Amino acid sequence: MIFLKFIKILFTILLIFLTPIVLYLSTAFLLSFFPKKNSSQIKKEKTVYIIYDDVHSDIAFNLKDISDKWIRNLPILKNRKEGYIAFGWGDKETYLNTPTWNDIKISTSLKALFINTPSLMHITYYPSINYFRGVKPIKISSNQSKKIKESIFKSFNFKKNIYNGYGHNDLFYDSYYKYNFVYTCNTWTGDVLREANISMSYWTPFSTNIINSFK
Repeated sequence: MIFLKFIKILFTILLIFLTPIVLYLSTAFLLSFFPKKNSSQIKKEKTVYIIYDDVHSDIAFNLKDISDKWIRNLPILKNRKEGYIAFGWGDKETYLNTPTWNDIKISTSLKALFINTPSLMHITYYPSINYFRGVKPIKISSNQSKKIKESIFKSFNFKKNIYNGYGHNDLFYDSYYKYNFVYTCNTWTGDVLREANISMSYWTPFSTNIINSFK
């Protein structure tokens, strides 16, 4: 009887713990089948790139398509005329203390997911993006390109701090937004694209939600 009672309690605890996780994953999966559709009757003469892996996604532009003064004035683009500029958003502690995913701590991940944590914008210069395994080029209109840059610009808090990156080609800036399990780095990417009227799942907590929206 004691053993059965223990099993019952254990099952109840597991159920309480797993139910939110299952709902979270199921919601993200189901919403990927119902993306917000954009108008296909637009002239698509520009290209934006999604650089992604299993965990994270960035939005990148070819420097030849960049005329915005605020982007051109970013320190890492000084004297650079060719290459790519990538923008990503994420949890501040994770960004600053996790140069690779192998360095991430469980405590950092749990804090980022379950507490509204401070966030950063990450900008990176790449001479080329051809060596990335995960790169998705997306054809867009000039107006969509403009809207994406406007949304990215609004994510920066230029009045606060600038932090050193992992090398000479990247920097971190404070952001206005808070990170949590609902609003993740990939949610930011999806929102920026959706605001530019690009077909996108209504909620994109994972990088797969973003990429699957283009299939």
